[in-house]
Amino acid sequence: MKLSEQRIASLGFAFSAILPLGVWFALLSPDASSGMSFLQSAGAFLTRVVTDAEVSPTLRVHYILLAMLPALLLLQSVLTWRQATLAGPCRFWCIYLGWVATVMAIAILHWPSAIASALATYHAGKRSVA
Repeated sequence: MKLSEQRIASLGFAFSAILPLGVWFALLSPDASSGMSFLQSAGAFLTRVVTDAEVSPTLRVHYILLAMLPALLLLQSVLTWRQATLAGPCRFWCIYLGWVATVMAIAILHWPSAIASALATYHAGKRSVA
């Protein structure tokens, strides 16, 4: 079974969404010596980032973009997969959102996600030869 370029792009976007989710899992995981549950540790971390006066605005923006990146990439994966089944006219939006996700990943210096997203955007824009 041969995968179309759109399906390859969709899988690429899904893979690139898994990478920042792994970063969030590592950030929110409790320290072994803390004795806190996962939800308590996540709540303490997020409360500190959002409300602590010592956290710089740049760091806040970094975490906001890191939270938005997997959501955008998963949305992009679904849109691209749907475009492959419908062959609809959303090619412009699929490519545009792919480049937005790539630039967002570059802005937060998450290079593996940026590279995977750029490759997936390339495959989303490539016309299928049949």
